[in-house]
Amino acid sequence: MIETGETIEFTENKTVFCERPWKVPAMILALLVVVTFGWGFYILDSYDEDDFFGSNTDLSVSQFLLRDVAAIDTQRLYATVPPAVVGVGSGGVNAVPSAAGAIVGANGYVVTTLHTVANLPSIDVQVYTPTGVKRFPAQVVKTVPTHDLVLLKMQTAEHFMFFRMDTAPTIQMTQPVFAFGRNFGGSAVVRQGTVQSANLSLDVGGAQISHLLRSDAVYSWEQNGGPLVNTQGDLLGINIALQGPGGRVDGFTIPAQVVVSHFQDILRFKTSQPAATAAPGAGTVPVAAGTSGGWWAKARSMTAAGTPGQAVGMNLVQGAGPAATWTDNDHASGFTLFGTSLSDIFGLLALALAAGITGGMMTMGGGVLQVAGMMVFFGYGMYLIRPVAFLTNVAVYGASAWRNNKSGLVQWETVTPLVPWGVGGVILGYFIGNAIGDSVVGVLLGIFALLMTLKAVLEIINPDGAVEDAKSLKPRDDLEAAMAADQPKAATDGVETAAVNWLSRLKVADGPVRMAVLGIPMGLISGILGISGGVIEVPLQRYVGKIGLQNAIANSSVLVFWASVAGSVVAFLHGTSTGLIHWQAPVTLALLMIPGAYVGGLLGAQLMRVLPIQALKGIYALTMAAIALKMLLR
Repeated sequence: MIETGETIEFTENKTVFCERPWKVPAMILALLVVVTFGWGFYILDSYDEDDFFGSNTDLSVSQFLLRDVAAIDTQRLYATVPPAVVGVGSGGVNAVPSAAGAIVGANGYVVTTLHTVANLPSIDVQVYTPTGVKRFPAQVVKTVPTHDLVLLKMQTAEHFMFFRMDTAPTIQMTQPVFAFGRNFGGSAVVRQGTVQSANLSLDVGGAQISHLLRSDAVYSWEQNGGPLVNTQGDLLGINIALQGPGGRVDGFTIPAQVVVSHFQDILRFKTSQPAATAAPGAGTVPVAAGTSGGWWAKARSMTAAGTPGQAVGMNLVQGAGPAATWTDNDHASGFTLFGTSLSDIFGLLALALAAGITGGMMTMGGGVLQVAGMMVFFGYGMYLIRPVAFLTNVAVYGASAWRNNKSGLVQWETVTPLVPWGVGGVILGYFIGNAIGDSVVGVLLGIFALLMTLKAVLEIINPDGAVEDAKSLKPRDDLEAAMAADQPKAATDGVETAAVNWLSRLKVADGPVRMAVLGIPMGLISGILGISGGVIEVPLQRYVGKIGLQNAIANSSVLVFWASVAGSVVAFLHGTSTGLIHWQAPVTLALLMIPGAYVGGLLGAQLMRVLPIQALKGIYALTMAAIALKMLLR
C-alpha cells in the first residue's frame, strides 16, 4: 500500500523481447526462403528432363551413340541414326513416304520441309522400329513458309529416339556430314559428304529461302526433309532436295540454328554445347559437341588420332590448316520468354491489339482477325490456336459477364438452361475442327470473313438498313465496350436485312429444341473456328429469343464465357493426353495476347465514338476482305 506523499520511482523496461532483436535475422531468413523458392522454380523450369531416360527410345541419337564408346566409327553412326529418321506421307494403310523427317523431341515432334506436306489431305508419320513400321497420324503445330519448315506432332503419347540440335552459329565447310532419308520401301538412305558453301538463297515454290547450306551429301529426293548430321549424331539441319538442270538433284540444308529459332516457342530442344578448341594438328575437326575438351583429348590420344595423317575410321578429315567457316548471327538466340523471342512477343501483342481495336470499333470480327493472324503471320496450327483463343475468351468474356451481371443486364433464367447446350456445342465443334483439318478450317474462316465483308459493304451502300449506332445504346463505360468483342448490334426498327427478317420469322417452340437452337450454333462456331461465337449468339438471342439488345449482349457474354471454359478444359485434356500440346506454349501465348486485346478494345471503343460510322465500316470491310482473300487463296 502506497502512503500519501510517498515518491514512486519507475525504472526503464529492459525486457529483451520488446527490443525485437529477432527482426533483422527474421527478415534475412524470409529473404532466403524467397530466394530458395525462386531458385527451385528456376531449376524446375530449366531442368533437362531428357538427360535421364529409362529406355533407348527416350535417348537422343548422340546419347545412344556415345554412351558406351570413346570414339565413334561410321558404321555405328549409320546404325544409330535411322530410328530417329521417319517417313512422312499421306494417311492410309498402303501409303508410301513422300518425304523424310527428323524426330526432334522425345514425345514425337517431327521437323520436315513444308512444301512436301502442304497439299496433303492428312499427314501420316511412319516410324521404323525393330518390330516393324509404326504409323501415327500427325498434325501441323507450326509452319515457317519463309524457310520451308513445318513442325509436326505425332498423335501419340509414346516416346522416341530423337536428335540433339547442333546450334553452333559457325559452320566449317569441310567437316564430314551425313544426309539421311527414307525411300519408297521405307529403307534408310544415307550418303556421306561435306558442306560446300553457306549463306545461300533459293526460290522454292515462289518463296525465297535464305541462310541455306549446300552439301554434296544430299543426292536424292528420298533425303528431302531428312536430317543432315555430324559425326557426333547431332542434327546440323533439314535437307531440301531439288531437281536441277539435266535432272541432277541439288542438295541444300536449312541449318539447325534456324530450326530452333523458329520452333523454340513450342518445343524445348536438346542442344549440344558450343565446341571447344580442337587439339593441335586436328585440322578442320572441332571438338565433339556436348563433351569436355579433356574427354575428347584423351580419346584422341588413345587412338593416336592426334598424329597428322592418321585418321579414325571415316569420321575425321585431316588438314594442315583451318577450313573456311561461315557464321550465322541472324538467328542467334536472344531474350526469350518461355521460348518466345522478343520479336514474336511484340508481334503477338500487335496482333492482339489490332484484334481488340477491330472488336472495339464494330463489336465483331476481333476473334476472326486473331485466329487468322496466328495462322498466317505466325504459322501456328489450330491445335495450338484453339486453346489460346479459349483462354483469351475466358479472360475477356469473364470480365464482361461480371460487369454485365453487376449492371443487372444478365437474364439468368434465360441463360442458365442454354449453358449445357453451348458447352456441348463447343466440345462437338472442337473435335469436328480437329477432324476436318487446318486447311478446311482456313477455308471456313475465309468464307466467314467474306460474309462479314459483304455485310459491311451492304451497310455502307444502304445506310438506312445499317446496324444501330453504338451511341444510341444505353451508355456503358469503356471497359464494357471493350468486352463486347465479336458481338453484333441489332438492326434498326426501320429496314432490316434479309438475315434478320429470316430470324425474326423463325418460330421455335419452347423446350429442348429451342434451347438447342439458341445454344449449340454458338458453341459449334467457337469450337471449329476458335472465335468466340458471339457474332452468332447475339442475333439468335435478339430475334429467336425476342430479347432486347442490351440483354442479348449480356446473356451472350455469359454463354461465351462458359463455352470457352469448357473448350479450354477439353483442348488441354485432349491435347496433353495425346501429346499434341504442352501446357506452357498456349498459356504463354494467351498471357501475351490478353493485355493487347484489352487495350485494343479500349482504343477501338474510343474510335467508335469519334470516327464517323461509315468510316469505321469501311475500315472493317477492308480488314475482313483482306482476311478472306488471304485465307481463301492460301
